[in-house]
Amino acid sequence: MQLTTGNSKNIPYLIGLVCIALALLVGLQLAWLGQSRQLLLEQFDQKAEMAIGKTLSDFNSKYQTNLEISNVKTCNDSDQCICIDIKDEVLTSISLPKLCSDLNCSLSCFGMGNQYSLDLTDNAANQSLAIESFDCSQVDLAAAAFPNTFTLGVNFPTKNQYLIKHMRFMVLSMIAVFLLMAFVLFWILRSLIHQKQITNNNIDFFNNTAHELKTPLTNISLALKLLGRRYDFIQDDAYVEIMDKETSKLKDHVDRVLYLSKMEMGQYQLNKKPISIKNVLNEVIADLKMVLDEKEGRIVLDMTSADFVVEGDYYHLGNVFKNLIDNSIKYSEKKPIIHISVIENQEGVKINFKDNGIGISKADQEHIFKKFQRVNTGDVRNSKGFGIGLSYVKTVIDMHRGMIKVLSEINQGSQFELFIPIK
Repeated sequence: MQLTTGNSKNIPYLIGLVCIALALLVGLQLAWLGQSRQLLLEQFDQKAEMAIGKTLSDFNSKYQTNLEISNVKTCNDSDQCICIDIKDEVLTSISLPKLCSDLNCSLSCFGMGNQYSLDLTDNAANQSLAIESFDCSQVDLAAAAFPNTFTLGVNFPTKNQYLIKHMRFMVLSMIAVFLLMAFVLFWILRSLIHQKQITNNNIDFFNNTAHELKTPLTNISLALKLLGRRYDFIQDDAYVEIMDKETSKLKDHVDRVLYLSKMEMGQYQLNKKPISIKNVLNEVIADLKMVLDEKEGRIVLDMTSADFVVEGDYYHLGNVFKNLIDNSIKYSEKKPIIHISVIENQEGVKINFKDNGIGISKADQEHIFKKFQRVNTGDVRNSKGFGIGLSYVKTVIDMHRGMIKVLSEINQGSQFELFIPIK
């Protein structure tokens, strides 16, 4: 992953998004935990009612009674209690312990044998007769003035403990997932910030080096011109011509690096004004004529007599066209033939550059517009350049709000399609 100074400014926003994501994760986990708790409560109540309902059904059949679960939801100010309305039924010292025993047996079958207690309430006297250790024989039924209505309460004081026991794994897993996600996300952020620092240091070093190279290159170029004016024979010297040409090439590379860096950091504004695409192309073709003649190549220009005027930066669009044509010349194993067509519509100008070069593989097409990327085909590694040409091209076209795409196959040449809006 590559970080540039431009997109590294998004690190604070990324940190904010990570915090929001963690907050949403906690919220979802809490909602899931609440829903699980509600399901466990419903499950607990269903098990208790099923156990009690089965007990009452068997008891009523055996003793010919009509006991049923009361509509009253609480007993003794407890919301963890299921009440059995005894109504006017006569419970003896034999049948009541049997009821308690059956309740204990049924609740035990549902895994709730040690999680309840019983409470017998005389509704008329509003008096509670506690039943300890499920020993209902200790209840003094004679003291109860039958046929008063009694309520037998099945109380679950350990209901919260039941929930904690069954939700312990969910809570621990939720905490573990949160801590793991937080660790991973912050570790990624730490790595990104560290990489950002390294990338910024590399960019600063690269830019400073380019600045340091620009000054001596300018001095060399100026010195050659002054020598040519002072000594006429130097102007026709082949070695001096080579020095001047190579110095100009290196200076163009340095300028391109500096411009690209400023563009990516948003510190450079294009000098847009109405320009003629036709004039820009003709000037670029004239500049590259000598290079093209050395390879015995030719350019086929297909455009009408129109000027194709757009709002653009003359200098940088010229560099874009020069870079694409120069690549077509460099990456051709035979005499380069470059077809350039220009088509204008109401929205803008479309420019196609098609060559007969070595072509670009599908895999390389995915990253050729990235900085320092080179096409690893044939003897491309022997070609000159820093691998920033097409990155510079893409950046300039994007700053013109245009588009660029490549169509190519190995040994079938390449075609670059550019679109530049009129405004």
